Amino acid sequence: MSTLDIDSMRALAVIAESGGITRAAQRLNLSQSAVSHKMKRLEGKLNRSLFTRSGGKFALSTDGEKLLNYARRLVRLHDEACASFHQSDLVGELRLGITEDVSAPGMAQILSSFSTSFPNVNLTSRVAHTPELTRRLRAGEIDMALIEVFESDLLPTDHALGRQQIAWLQAQDFILDSSQPIPFVTYHKDCFYKTWAEQALARSGRSLRVVFECPSIDGMVNAVRSGLGIGLVNLGVLKQRHPGDSRAGSRGLRVDSGELPAPPAIQHVARFSAGISTRQMEKLLEAIKSELVTPE
Repeated sequence: MSTLDIDSMRALAVIAESGGITRAAQRLNLSQSAVSHKMKRLEGKLNRSLFTRSGGKFALSTDGEKLLNYARRLVRLHDEACASFHQSDLVGELRLGITEDVSAPGMAQILSSFSTSFPNVNLTSRVAHTPELTRRLRAGEIDMALIEVFESDLLPTDHALGRQQIAWLQAQDFILDSSQPIPFVTYHKDCFYKTWAEQALARSGRSLRVVFECPSIDGMVNAVRSGLGIGLVNLGVLKQRHPGDSRAGSRGLRVDSGELPAPPAIQHVARFSAGISTRQMEKLLEAIKSELVTPE
């Protein structure tokens, strides 16, 4: 019976997170040939092809995706087991800020596992929007934040957790009156989506008028569906939180097809206070990346 070594499982997970063997080798501090050898040996043990290449693009095969699910769980359990015997090595306080889009069951499980593995770390978490969390980071009120930023606003010290796209969302039968300001549904008055929308529309001689503010994506989607106005949403979060609403024309909603300025891509990032990490932050970031990072 074949056995799966944890180093190969970790390498597979990092390859998936990094989007390729070359970047995975850099993260693992190994040569590219060493990582390739691990994967070939793993394929030999399982008698399965784990990767596909088409048109120069690298991807996991169906068997590779299946093994990846096991690999991530095995690595997490392995690291938790190791950490449980070194609990006294990590002590102190860690104040975390997260946006609503990542305050889902998956994140709750990560935080619970971290607290179990490191009971001597006093972990506290706060849910807020990106502008507020950014202000709190600068003020030293939190140590680490998981936030959304436009790719143009990335800092050299940011740790990327995944690239996603935002889009204009509106009711299926909603009609924009080009002679009037666009009725806009926003999360709050300081929402950086709104700031971008105001600037982008101004360049085309248009403007917006806030008609509804709601701090949650659920309330925002419901307001848009009712025809109250249109809004900007993270398509990845919409798909996760409202699977039926993430397709154009689904349940009375549609995504703008080009009438309005095309929104830029955003990045989910982990950002540290003053750009400096502690051992507590690094350990938590490892756990988050193993679960949440999406490949480029």
